[in-house]
Amino acid sequence: MSDIQSGLKKLQLDGLFGHLCSSTGLYSKETFLSLYSCITRMVRDHRMSGFVITRTLEDESFETMAHALEGINGLPLFRFNEPDFFPSGTGICDQTGFLIVLTDRMCATLFWSAATHQTFRMYDGGWTFHPGDSRTIATQIIAHIDNPSLDHLLKETPVDRRYDDKLNVLITSLVHGLENRNRELTVALDQVQLLNKRNVDTERLAAIGQLSSVIAHEIRNPLGLIDLYAKLTEDHLGKLELSEQDDKKALLLKNLSLIRQATGSLETILSELTSYSRPLQLNSKPTDIHTLVRDICEFYRPSYQEKEVNLVIPDAHTTERLDIDSDKIRQALINLLKNALEASAAGTTVTVQVVHRAGDPQLYIKVTDEGKGIDSNNIKKLFTPYFSTKGSGTGLGLAHSRKILQAHGGNVELLSSEPGKGSTFALILPRPFQE
Repeated sequence: MSDIQSGLKKLQLDGLFGHLCSSTGLYSKETFLSLYSCITRMVRDHRMSGFVITRTLEDESFETMAHALEGINGLPLFRFNEPDFFPSGTGICDQTGFLIVLTDRMCATLFWSAATHQTFRMYDGGWTFHPGDSRTIATQIIAHIDNPSLDHLLKETPVDRRYDDKLNVLITSLVHGLENRNRELTVALDQVQLLNKRNVDTERLAAIGQLSSVIAHEIRNPLGLIDLYAKLTEDHLGKLELSEQDDKKALLLKNLSLIRQATGSLETILSELTSYSRPLQLNSKPTDIHTLVRDICEFYRPSYQEKEVNLVIPDAHTTERLDIDSDKIRQALINLLKNALEASAAGTTVTVQVVHRAGDPQLYIKVTDEGKGIDSNNIKKLFTPYFSTKGSGTGLGLAHSRKILQAHGGNVELLSSEPGKGSTFALILPRPFQE
């Protein structure tokens, strides 16, 4: 291999793409698909001769476009889809795709990297219709491919050196217009999906609310009578002198206590059902969040002491006043404290922290336990109403907490969970704008 070719192998091809392409930036996948389709149609419809190199990484959408180039006389198509085909020294990452067209009447290069912005459904990439740029990029690609026929085609393909800069500007302008429309449609689609989800949730809550009210009313009456007569029987039995049958008396009192505990549990479940299905009405006022969190934790501390679980609340040296409904936030935080306690073994620690940073628009109330963690199969279901991993749970605790926080403009999230090491949940509240 010549010294020139040895030097070419050291070039970073992703960088070369960006350097030579006339238009580079961040675009939606739909824009790259549209441009790929346009180039493919022009080559196919005008029966151009030359060759095409493509790397679609077996993406179904791009593969459909590439199939249209198969079987065209005088236009060999070379595919290089293997993720590790290009060595690390080339600079082409595993998720970089490209289309390079060298023909007698048109040259074009299109490249995209799906690895960088998948969260936003956006790809880094660009394109050029400059014959010299496309030939330079093709030369670099072929230098890494052991394929004599490609070397021959590169030398033999008569590339038209004429270049119409106005045409390239026109195409780029059209593509940018298409990109703007794609983004508008994406935003609109997201809004429609969000509104649809809210409508479905509202209708479901309305149905649940109506059913829950009927069920609660029908159950509460006999449940109240059971608890009342169990209490009366307990009182009468306590006044009787049954010295010869003290063991039986103790057993009867224990059974009555268990009956009253069971009715109390059922009453709690009914309250959760009806409170979750009712619309929230906030009574917000400025509140120091550090003081509120400490008061709630101290209120719930006896439950931790009973189970011998440590509850740690780091000292706060600042104040942070938020406009919140303190009673509702109390409910949400107690739900997290209760879940953390149930997940904890004696001798372990649960830590509650209020975290906020200057300039951050959100405040986090983090609850971290050292429990067994959450199974990965259950993480996506955590906030689903009526889903519970506990045999006695209603599955409404986290769902109701999220409802409370969302009414405040915040959220409840699972920040982390590791099997055998514990989990961290957070109540997230918006902070007032600070200049």
